[in-house]
Order: sequence, then structure tokens, then C-alpha cells
Amino acid sequence: MNIHIQLLTKDSMNQKIGNEILELWNENAKETADCELEKSDREAILNQLEQYLQSQYGAIYIATNENHQIIGFGLASIKKELMYDTIYGQIDEIYVLPAYRRQKIAKRLVDELVNWFNEKHDTSVVNVYVDLENDLALEFWEGVGLEREFFMLSNN
Repeated sequence: MNIHIQLLTKDSMNQKIGNEILELWNENAKETADCELEKSDREAILNQLEQYLQSQYGAIYIATNENHQIIGFGLASIKKELMYDTIYGQIDEIYVLPAYRRQKIAKRLVDELVNWFNEKHDTSVVNVYVDLENDLALEFWEGVGLEREFFMLSNN
């Protein structure tokens, strides 16, 4: 199986790619939240993707199969920690279609995002938010070298 990982740019992004990412995002919503994206959600996500492409502080990577179909994606952004006046990388989204899991595609996406953090922004700290009840995600992130640091509490 020949999987290609690519950084999207303003020039390489088009409506077809945006729609394919939206469909994967919708699959992720169905899997993790047992719901589908509404029209307003889809519009907000497209807007978010556009903001990532317009900013030097955002990155979108896609994974494609041998038929050039998008089978996964990863989004990352650079954040500023105001208290210590430092920057860090945040992996905002990773998704790979179920049929392509357990083939190290998500790991390859993470590696590309981490390389982007290091090469473009010289930051070695990487954060990701994970639902504490999502054991598979926790196992994945620990498997790629991230450690549990703290628990975030919310009123949801």
C-alpha cells in the first residue's frame, strides 16, 4: 500500500479537498460523538481550514492512498503560553479512516506535524487534548511519545 503524506498550501487546497476533509471530519463526529455535522458546523470547519492555510501558525496535512483519495488528515497550530511567554505546538485534529488504521498512518501524520513545529517554529513542546474516556486515543498518544500531564476540568 502506497500512502502519501502532504502539507496543504493555499495553492494546493481546492473545494474537492475541502469537501473530502469535511467528510472525514463528519465520520469522526459520527464515531466519537454519535452525531453528524450540521450545515453551520461544516461552514465553520471550512472557515477554520482556510484560516490554517492563511496563517503561518497553522498546518494541514493529508494522507492519500494510491488512488489519490484522502484517507486521513492532521491539523496543528502554534500557540503562545502567556504566563511563561513561550510558544508550543498543539495538534488540533488527527483522523484516519477505520479501514486504514493500524498501519502507522496516524503516526506518520503526527511525525509530519511535529517536524513542522520544529522546523518552522523551533518548538519542541507538543500538546494534544484527549477525552479521558477515549482509551484508544490515550493509548495512541502515549504510543507516539506523549505523556499525560494534567487533567482539565470543565462544566460539560
